[in-house]
Amino acid sequence: MKYRLKVHNRFYLRANLINHFETRTFCCIFANKIYLMILRQFSSNQPYVLFLLPVVNLLVFIPALFGITAPVEPMRFPFDLLNYQLVENLWLSCFLAWLFISGGATLFNWVYNRHEFHSGPTFVPALVYSMVFTGIYLTNYNLTFLIAQLFFVVGSNRLLEVFRQKTALDPYFRAGFWFGLSALLFPPYVLLLPTLMVSVLFTRGVNLREYIVPIVGFLFPFAYVWSLQYIVKGNWEFYLFYRQFSLNIPKFWEIHEYSLLGFFGMNLLAMVSSWRTLMFTGDRSSNKNRNSKFIVFFLNLSTGGSLVLFVLMFRDMPLETFGMGMIYALSYYYTNYRTSLLAPVYFYGTMLAAFYLLVESTGLIPVFKW
Repeated sequence: MKYRLKVHNRFYLRANLINHFETRTFCCIFANKIYLMILRQFSSNQPYVLFLLPVVNLLVFIPALFGITAPVEPMRFPFDLLNYQLVENLWLSCFLAWLFISGGATLFNWVYNRHEFHSGPTFVPALVYSMVFTGIYLTNYNLTFLIAQLFFVVGSNRLLEVFRQKTALDPYFRAGFWFGLSALLFPPYVLLLPTLMVSVLFTRGVNLREYIVPIVGFLFPFAYVWSLQYIVKGNWEFYLFYRQFSLNIPKFWEIHEYSLLGFFGMNLLAMVSSWRTLMFTGDRSSNKNRNSKFIVFFLNLSTGGSLVLFVLMFRDMPLETFGMGMIYALSYYYTNYRTSLLAPVYFYGTMLAAFYLLVESTGLIPVFKW
């Protein structure tokens, strides 16, 4: 009787353990499906999800709804005058930001799908663009920076068009022109010119005209604005920067809030992790795909150099300087989230940090500084 009881208890315990583990496994699978639901939906070939982004981007109106006064940033570049003109009309500034972010997300998503970064159409790039630049706008209210990113997207599209073409003078001139416009609005992007030269060397053979034409295209916007200033103001003094270089860099992390550090910290960790995926993994291995990924990597390094240039000039470290270089890398990383266990962690961690940044921008909670 005791033996039968022991055997019965043993089988009962085993059945409970199996049931317990099956329940936990089901819960884990269910939680994992919910966890990956957003990325899976935007990775699917369902274009209707793209219409959700303009609704999500309405979050840029949060400061205007709460009556928050936009901070007056120091005027560092010539076209920052646009931000000063709109700082008194926050509703108009928020509307333009919503327009630039929504339009830029749609344009960038089209460029990403056009150049075979993924095996099929995906809408993760538009989601990443909207999420990151909405967070950036809520930190600096900088419209000229958003416009510079639009020019960056158009220039990168022209640069990515060059692949095994007999003549590439027209795409290179157009790429240089749009990159020049981007650098005109956000001058640290002048490092896009050497990046353009490296891309020409990497993509094409040695052809002197193909090195001269991008330089001419890049300098054309500067020459045009310089000439226009002489016609309007009657002087040749045109300054891109209002500061001099300095190697005496302060502790820049002391002026950033926890929310901002968390938001950019998650994005930068994901960007560094994306380099391995960008170089060695992915769902495509065509020559054009590899060429496009190397160009994106060069653009990523270029915006990193622009950040260093900004630090040297202004003794400050606005991490948003990474801009489109970071967006390209993150888009590829999150689109191929199945190849990395950390990609979903970074993505949802960034969403939480962006939510905290959004709540903090309303002024409903106190601002904690390092």
